[in-house]
Amino acid sequence: MKKLNMRKVVSNAFFLPKGKMTRAIITSSSAINRKGESRIKVVRSSTSLPFFLEEALIGIILGDGHLSKSSSTSNTRLELSMASTYIILAYYIYSLFIYYYNTKPKKLETKSKNNNKLYGYIRLKTLSLSVFNKYYDLFYKRDVKKNKWIKIIPENIHEYMTPVVLAFLIMGDGNFDKSRNRIRIYTNSFTHSENILLAAAIIEKLNIKTSVMRDKNNQYILTIGAKQLKILQILISPYLHPSKLYRIGKNNYSV
Repeated sequence: MKKLNMRKVVSNAFFLPKGKMTRAIITSSSAINRKGESRIKVVRSSTSLPFFLEEALIGIILGDGHLSKSSSTSNTRLELSMASTYIILAYYIYSLFIYYYNTKPKKLETKSKNNNKLYGYIRLKTLSLSVFNKYYDLFYKRDVKKNKWIKIIPENIHEYMTPVVLAFLIMGDGNFDKSRNRIRIYTNSFTHSENILLAAAIIEKLNIKTSVMRDKNNQYILTIGAKQLKILQILISPYLHPSKLYRIGKNNYSV
């Protein structure tokens, strides 16, 4: 296995897109050191996220991110797990939301149910904060039959769809199908009707033709075809971490 260049991992973990939005985000650990605990308290007690962070959060929730509450009256936390090979992405997300974490990404292991083999993964958990509550209300509903809260695609998802949202969704759940020169987005945890809603939002707000395709086990995913690939690359490349450009068919990144 190729050894990671950790200096490059760390430096690129704090990659940010260029432009006005970058200057509006407070992300670096050096900023925490300069401003001190009072700045952290102000951010954590806020009831709203900076616009870029809201877009990033929604993209993460549409992918592998999960929101949870310990009780109906408690605040909400963001949880995210990914394979240990995605350490660079984990630290990038950590750097964006650094004020909302108390601990760095944690390396853990889990045993496969099929062959008892150990697999490494990385887990990120924010603090439980009121700033995440409205996103829990937006993306979760009570499933009476299952007696639990489940993640959904809200009917007004088109109001939240932006290039940044799509970029973070693809960084988490996207896949480049080289044989057909297309993008597959594995939104198979959502229903058919929810996938239709999400595809319609991408078409309406980003003008990228997106199809809903039936996958295995009667599940559904999104696809963006070859004719749309160049448009997609131009639109969301500025918001992808360099290590994830391969997910839209661009040059691989190495450390």
